Amino acid sequence: MINILIVDDNKNNIFTLHTLIKEYLNVHILEADSGSAALKLLMKQPVDLIILDVQMPHMDGFETAQLIRTRQKMQHIPIVFLTAAYKSEEFRQKGFAIGAADYLTKPIDTQQLIARIKSYVRFIEQDHQHKIDLEHKVQERTKELLNARNELERRVEERTAELLLAKNKAEQTQKIAEDANLAKSQFLANMSHELRTPLNAIIGYSEMLQEDAEDLGPTDLIGDLQKIQAAGKHLLGLINDVLDLSKIEAGKIDLYHETFDLMTVINDIVSTVQPLVEKQNNILKTVIDDNLSEMQTDITKLRQILLNLLSNAAKFTEQGTIRFKVNHQIRKDRLEWIIFCVADDGIGMTDEQIDRIFQPFIQADGSTTRRYGGTGLGLAITKQFVQIMGGMIQVNSELGQGSTFTLYLPAQVMATPIDSPSGPAPLKIGTILVIDDDASRREWIKHDMNQLGYNIAVANNGDEGIQMAYKLSPHAIILNVNMSDISGWRVLSTLKNNAFFVSVRVILITKGTDENQWYAMDATDCIDKSLVRSQLTAILKKYHIVDHSTALAMVVDDDKTWRANLVYLLEGQGWHVLQAKNGQDALKQLENKMPTFILLDINMPVMDGFEFINQVRKHEEWRSIPILVVTAKNLTAEEQARLNLHVKTILQKDAYNQNELILYFHQLISESLFTSIE
Repeated sequence: MINILIVDDNKNNIFTLHTLIKEYLNVHILEADSGSAALKLLMKQPVDLIILDVQMPHMDGFETAQLIRTRQKMQHIPIVFLTAAYKSEEFRQKGFAIGAADYLTKPIDTQQLIARIKSYVRFIEQDHQHKIDLEHKVQERTKELLNARNELERRVEERTAELLLAKNKAEQTQKIAEDANLAKSQFLANMSHELRTPLNAIIGYSEMLQEDAEDLGPTDLIGDLQKIQAAGKHLLGLINDVLDLSKIEAGKIDLYHETFDLMTVINDIVSTVQPLVEKQNNILKTVIDDNLSEMQTDITKLRQILLNLLSNAAKFTEQGTIRFKVNHQIRKDRLEWIIFCVADDGIGMTDEQIDRIFQPFIQADGSTTRRYGGTGLGLAITKQFVQIMGGMIQVNSELGQGSTFTLYLPAQVMATPIDSPSGPAPLKIGTILVIDDDASRREWIKHDMNQLGYNIAVANNGDEGIQMAYKLSPHAIILNVNMSDISGWRVLSTLKNNAFFVSVRVILITKGTDENQWYAMDATDCIDKSLVRSQLTAILKKYHIVDHSTALAMVVDDDKTWRANLVYLLEGQGWHVLQAKNGQDALKQLENKMPTFILLDINMPVMDGFEFINQVRKHEEWRSIPILVVTAKNLTAEEQARLNLHVKTILQKDAYNQNELILYFHQLISESLFTSIE
């Protein structure tokens, strides 16, 4: 049966049209005496044709048609305007511009009206029949696709089994290779340690024999003993390099942080390297910042790094100048950095050589090794040390013109290594904090998310994660709940009990057995450890993490259940929703994102709705945001008048159903759009 809706504020007009249509057509007639009544009826049952009066109080036919067209499921319904007041061509064109199928004027031409309605009814019946035929075709096609899917699933299962077997073999091969590499590193570390003991004895005895020869003679042996001592020290240096590299690869390198006077250490290093500089007839020029004070880092590794860079500059430069510059900078993140720069005018390097310079056992090329010696381990170890100490190293060089190595290190010990001398970047849209004590998982999550355009900060334990969350205010937190130092559940509880983080998405990584617990703890979602890599991107997309969409609403309410209901209702209408549990939390979020409108409760802790409105109206850029108050509070006349000055609508929580709220939302946005157009 076809449903026709007649909308007119005049009951006599409705009766006349109803009687006339039923006389000629077998259809079901629905009636509404206002635009609002028509919208409510349209939300409850399907309508095939609307006959709409234009001149009505409160909401005329044009406004009603505009709101109907904003609802996706109503956009296809034909609308026939019927009016006695708006007969001009201007209004006729306005009706068609809104989306009317026809525009008729009163008094009614019975034959013309019935003919028009009959044509629409025939079209609707044909459309219904077409839909029925289409459904039959879809059902048949669905059966075909189902059979094809079953066949495809069978083939996929077979292929998956083959791929799983290949994957297992690849993982076994990789594990064998990793075990072999670890065994190699451990072997080299042990062998290097065993070799140093007899080598130190050789160096010691050569020194003793040299002293005896100088005191007792024969003096002609002194040169040979000096060669033995020099060769022993050179060999000891090579063994120490192998030992350091092996420890790094085996994961056994340790940092010993201490606070020291940086100027004293620099003077010692300059004194140590001076003989090497003079040996090649070079000149060492130092430029040291007068404001240098104390530094906190591993002093032994700092000495080793700087001595390696300066000795390399001295070795590859003859009769030239080596410049050693040290200064400090305080970046926008308020962290202090020490910058060391070693520049020479020696042999320099090509771009291809620079690409290989930090690889173990690699020097610029074979001729460099033959002429200058060495194993090519120094810079590889230097780079590893720098990264472990939380800094970075850069190199610029030109063949025949010299090289410049620039080292950036934090003046104070940082919680985690970083990738740039600027320290953690200032917060901007797209910051995600990863809290996990599994280093490998932290690194590949960081790599994968960086590729997708997110800014990633990492913390390697729970306490550090809580501190970084307060510092960075991230948009989302990825949290491993099974960490060794502190339970992830405790971290989640700490965050969710703080109003500042109530709207931050927290995605948990678990063993796959804690679903009920994460739901009770108000986490956003949960991923099994074995599926993190395959599911993380989809989860971030699912919850619109860092979504730049303008279809944004804000719900401010301390009632968690009511807030969840409003969010569900708005998201069902295609909105993205910001949530805040009180006015203070909402103001903090407004600093980063501008919603299209705000749904606001009045009674809330920390900052209630009245104070929130006062704060919003103080900011020029926020004053235009429409505010819809939804409250369970019985407002006094004074409070009602106070709110009427600043809000669009005031609704009681227990007096409106979902469809009526949707209608208010659409009216609110429609009014805002019309105001902006005017």
